[in-house]
Amino acid sequence: MTPRQINRLLPSLTSPTLRAWQARCIETALQRLSDQQPHFLCQATPGAGKMLMAAVLTEELILNGSIDHVIYLGPTSAVVERARETFSQILGRPMQGRLGDVGIALTYQALSFRLEELKQLCRQGRVLLVWDESHHAAGATACAAKNTYTSSAATGANQWGLALLALERDVRFTLALSGTPWRTDGSCLPMLRYMAPSHEVATTSEQAVPTLPSADSDRLALIPDFTYTLRDAIQDDVCRTPQIYLIDNDDIRLVAEQQAQRETLYYQSIPALLRHPGVHYSALLRHPGPQQHLLDVSCQRLRQLQEKDPTAAGLVVASNISHAEDIADCLKQMGQTVCLITSQTEGAHAQLEAFRYGHTSWIVSVNMVSEGIDIPRLQVCCYLSHVRTEQYFRQVLGRIIRRRHAQDDACYFYALNESTLRHYAYRLFDDLPDEHAAIQLDPFSSTTLPAPNVSPATDSIGFNDLGTSGELPTIDMHGAPHSQGPMSECVSFSEGVREITLDLANDVAFSNAFLARLVSL
Repeated sequence: MTPRQINRLLPSLTSPTLRAWQARCIETALQRLSDQQPHFLCQATPGAGKMLMAAVLTEELILNGSIDHVIYLGPTSAVVERARETFSQILGRPMQGRLGDVGIALTYQALSFRLEELKQLCRQGRVLLVWDESHHAAGATACAAKNTYTSSAATGANQWGLALLALERDVRFTLALSGTPWRTDGSCLPMLRYMAPSHEVATTSEQAVPTLPSADSDRLALIPDFTYTLRDAIQDDVCRTPQIYLIDNDDIRLVAEQQAQRETLYYQSIPALLRHPGVHYSALLRHPGPQQHLLDVSCQRLRQLQEKDPTAAGLVVASNISHAEDIADCLKQMGQTVCLITSQTEGAHAQLEAFRYGHTSWIVSVNMVSEGIDIPRLQVCCYLSHVRTEQYFRQVLGRIIRRRHAQDDACYFYALNESTLRHYAYRLFDDLPDEHAAIQLDPFSSTTLPAPNVSPATDSIGFNDLGTSGELPTIDMHGAPHSQGPMSECVSFSEGVREITLDLANDVAFSNAFLARLVSL
C-alpha cells in the first residue's frame, strides 16, 4: 500500500500540518495494513493528537483506493461530536451516516443498536473502523491470572467488545487509538495482538486465540503497532511537563466515638490516617478541610498562570454529581467563574464548546471531561475523584498536558497524598525525561504555594505505607523539612486544631456480621 506523494510536515492551505510523530504513524500504518494484517493499534500519550492522525490516515486510505467509508466509535457523545467535526473537516464530507456521507461517528453505546445496519454498509463497501479510547472494549479472551491491578483474571467480553468483534468480520481494516491501552480488570482488548510468556505473538481475534499462561506466569503483553510516549511528547514540545503536587499533613487528630467511649488518635500523614478502618478516602475528599485546601492551592496556581495568559483554565474532577455541584458552589463563593458539566447537564456539548473558546476559569465535572476531550487552555487539575486506577489517573492528567505555544511548558496536578495515587505518580517517572522527573509533596498551608521538589532519594519522611503494589521509590524533601513548614492540621485551615469525629458503630456492626457469615460458611 503506497501513500500519496505529499509532505504534510510542510504548511499547506488545503491540509493541516502534521507533527513528526503523526506523519511517522501514518506512514507505518500505510505500510502495515493489509488483508493479512488488518488491525493497527496506535498507542500515543493523551494530548498528542491521535484524532487528527486518524482522520488524515483515513483520507490517505480513501485516496489510494483502499477503503470507501469510515466508521468512528468513541466513548461519549462529546468525544464523538469532536471526532465528527475533525473527520468531516479533513475528509471534506459529512460523517452523519446519511446517503452520500463518507461515514458515521457513534458512541460505543449506540453500536449495538446500529450493528445490523453497519454490517450491511460494510458488506456493500470497504470500511475502516476507527475505535477510539479502545480500552473501553473487553475481548473474549482473558489475560494472565496474575494482574498488577486486580487479584484475579477477568473472563469474557463486555457488550462493547462483543459488538466490535461482530462488526470486525465485515470491515476491511481497523484502527485502535488509546493513550492507556489496557483494562483494569485484566481482560484483553479485542482484535489486537498480545505477546505470550513464550514470546510468541498471540491475537485476540477469532482467527487465532492465544494459549493462556499458567497462574504463576506474567500477564500477556499487548503489542502496539506504533507507540508515542509522554517522554517523546515532552521532548518534542508536543505536551507540557506535568508537575504533580500531593497534599499531606503531619499533625492529624482523629476522635473516634463508639458506644459512648471517646478515643483520640494522632497521625503524621494522610496515608497513615487512611489505614484506620473508619476513615474512607471518598469521605475525606468531601471533608471541608482537605477539599478547601486543594481548591485554594489550585486557584492560586491558576491565578499565577492567568497573569501571563488570561485564557488559562482549570479542571476539577469530582466523585459524583452532588459533589460536583458542591465544588462548583464553593468555587463561585471564592470568586471564580465556573462551568459545571455532568451527565445531567442540558446542552452539555454546547457548554463544552463555549468553555473551550471562552474565558471561564474552571470546569467542574465527574467523568465527562476525563478522556478524549480537547481543551488546550486547561492547565491546572484538582483531583477530587474517588476513582483510584492508573488508567483513570493518566486519562485525567491527559486533559491538561496539551501544549499550545513555546512558553506553555508546564501543567499542574493537585491531589491528596493517598498511597495508590502516589504510586501512580511515581510510575510517571518512567515516562518523563530525567530532568523533569520530580513530584512535589506539599504540606497543608493556607498562605503559600507548594515549592519543594521531591526526587527519588532517601526516605526522610517515612512514607512506606500499605496499600500500594510494588516497591515505591523513597523520597527526600529539599528545602523546608515536612515537619517544619507552616502547617495547619488535616481538616482545618484556621490556626486552631480541629478534630475529625467519626461514629464507628455502623462499621463495627457490619464487620461483626460479615465475620459471622464467614464462620457459618
